[in-house]
Amino acid sequence: MGIIDSFRKSKDEKKDENKEHPTPPPEGHVLVEILQDKKKFGLFSMLLGKDGYGDLALRLVKGELKGDDIGLLEQERLAFSEKLTKSEKIKKLLTKENVIGFARNHPEFEKIINLVGPEKAIKAIQGQLEEISITDENRFDNISDSIQTYDSYKNGKYKEVNDRVEKLCKDKNITPQEYLDALAIKDPKEKEKALKELSKRTYGKFKSTINFISRGKWAKNTTLEGLKTSEISLEDSVAELDNYQRDIGSVLFYSISDNDDMRKAMSNELINERTPEKPKTGLGDIKQEIGENTLDEDKFGADWEAFKEREAYGAAYDNEQGALKDKFLSEQKEAYKKKNANVGGKGWWHSFLAILFEGKINSKKDTLK
Repeated sequence: MGIIDSFRKSKDEKKDENKEHPTPPPEGHVLVEILQDKKKFGLFSMLLGKDGYGDLALRLVKGELKGDDIGLLEQERLAFSEKLTKSEKIKKLLTKENVIGFARNHPEFEKIINLVGPEKAIKAIQGQLEEISITDENRFDNISDSIQTYDSYKNGKYKEVNDRVEKLCKDKNITPQEYLDALAIKDPKEKEKALKELSKRTYGKFKSTINFISRGKWAKNTTLEGLKTSEISLEDSVAELDNYQRDIGSVLFYSISDNDDMRKAMSNELINERTPEKPKTGLGDIKQEIGENTLDEDKFGADWEAFKEREAYGAAYDNEQGALKDKFLSEQKEAYKKKNANVGGKGWWHSFLAILFEGKINSKKDTLK
């Protein structure tokens, strides 16, 4: 690589540093990668539908994009990428150590952990984060904000106090365990005595002698004061961390209690129900599955003729015919739901296919004669 290419590369890297969304996107966030992953495509389609672009998902699969679809797709891809990134960050913070801490500070969340164990609870919560980031943004933001605030405190002020106390112990030739053992003494007089003994290590022989003769008026034991002050700092820091953990425990407990999908995921872990891992599905397979769930035009027409005869459609007034059409369409959608009740359950893919199918049924209203 020549110097001019190296110079250009360094400038491009600086551009990406200053951009909110670098080029190219992170691995797995490119649209073609989203299309090749059935779960991601289902979630992306949910987002399109939620933002009012449900028909764009179908055009995307069919390869029938319109002129302004490129801009819309990039807009939605960016929004989707942000949700994926945020979900992944929260997943990494849901460690066994953290979850146990949340449970210890929230009795109701502790019950859930005691039922399924921390590992399975983590798995159930992590498995739903991406979906609720789209379907229940407020709930997701509550989880995300509380966990990130906790992590920021733990790696910020909490760590600063820890490092400061450890440095004090090291400078005064006191081991952390010796200090903790002294702080653990319940009797106030005995604790004071133990802390004084530790502080004498660095007080100095000459000053100790002069201080004894002058009955404490000559000098002040700054090490003892430091040890006592540090105890207060430790107590305050632990109390603040407990508050953050209690808040997260509350958010997670109510999220599991109030959200059907999260509750079902936790129930599956409780009864040890395993959902078989399926390989990533290519766009061709997605198209095939969508094709299998499209409307059977012949059957739809036959059902309409049977319905008209049953309801005496031809003898009805115009306003009554409109109501009868709505009734027929509702029956068709209900029949689809019953037929597919055991196919895909209530998951995101089943929901996506149902939305496409119902949209197709709704579009047939004007063709009913």
